[in-house]
Amino acid sequence: MQILNTFPQEFFVRLHGLDEHLKGRITLYQGVHGFDLEIDIVQKESGKIYNHVKSMYNESDARDAIDMAVQYLKDYLVSKSQ
Repeated sequence: MQILNTFPQEFFVRLHGLDEHLKGRITLYQGVHGFDLEIDIVQKESGKIYNHVKSMYNESDARDAIDMAVQYLKDYLVSKSQ
């Protein structure tokens, strides 16, 4: 994963055990006080949001913020499968 200096940036996460037409999307923005992220489950073909999972704001490190977003997405999916 490479973080560039252009924003917004999108990172996609394969979702095992869900509908094959869905994927996770983490969108990274450069905010005023750090990095902001949107965590969504989207349709693979159209990119339309199927479910908004969480927004995160004012994170100081982009790489750590993305790692936290992936973990939050995992935890969210685990909680929904129980």
